[in-house]
Amino acid sequence: MKKPALFTGLLLGVLISATALCATNVTGKWSGTLQMEGEGDSKPAYVILKQDGNRLTGSAGPNESEQHSFEGGKVDGNRLTFDVSLGGEGSMHFDLQVHGDQITGQVKRGGDGRNEGAKISLNPVTDK
Repeated sequence: MKKPALFTGLLLGVLISATALCATNVTGKWSGTLQMEGEGDSKPAYVILKQDGNRLTGSAGPNESEQHSFEGGKVDGNRLTFDVSLGGEGSMHFDLQVHGDQITGQVKRGGDGRNEGAKISLNPVTDK
């Protein structure tokens, strides 16, 4: 009777370890494009993320020098959600998915009489 319990315990330990090793960590700088709905051209996007467990903080903007900070973001598996305040110009809600070394998803901008949507695609920034 002890062998099945031991085997089950070992299997559970291996699965937990494998899950921890495969956990998403998105800390870093990400750049890519923001494609507004109904528009033909894309705009640059630059996001700086810091992950602590399932909590996410950072900033987002069109480039590294123009950033709007956020706190209270969440990581749930490969899903990232956070809201960026644009001051008097409303806010942007990010609902993203991590796929290996790429982040894609939807951005909704609201407030200031606006209700816009966009698709975003980001890749990690590599130091030169």
